[in-house]
Amino acid sequence: MRLQPRERLEVQDHYEILASYEVVREVVNGITIDSSAVAAVNGKKIVKKGMPMAKLANGKYVPYDPDGENGSENPTVILKHTYDVTEGDHVAAGYEVAKVISERIPVTVDDTLRSKMPHIVFA
Repeated sequence: MRLQPRERLEVQDHYEILASYEVVREVVNGITIDSSAVAAVNGKKIVKKGMPMAKLANGKYVPYDPDGENGSENPTVILKHTYDVTEGDHVAAGYEVAKVISERIPVTVDDTLRSKMPHIVFA
């Protein structure tokens, strides 16, 4: 008799990015991802869970770009889920304050990113 649990289905993004649940603040009413600013890979525009997002002048958010000059170089939110914006803009959930696992963030976590996101602790 097998008493060990087994996965019956695979859930998208089942990996956890939060290192702690003690101090977490989510964005109220979400953020709008600007699909026109997301690069397509194999015909799909996917923004991964844990991606730092920056607000543009138009009020929409784009993935963090350390070399950007349009506001994308100043992230303020970490995405809570993965989103497909191939068909257009998408309202997304994110964290304004959190302690996250650095290895699970889809960009390189360096001192520059840490200094730009003082409310996010990269563990």
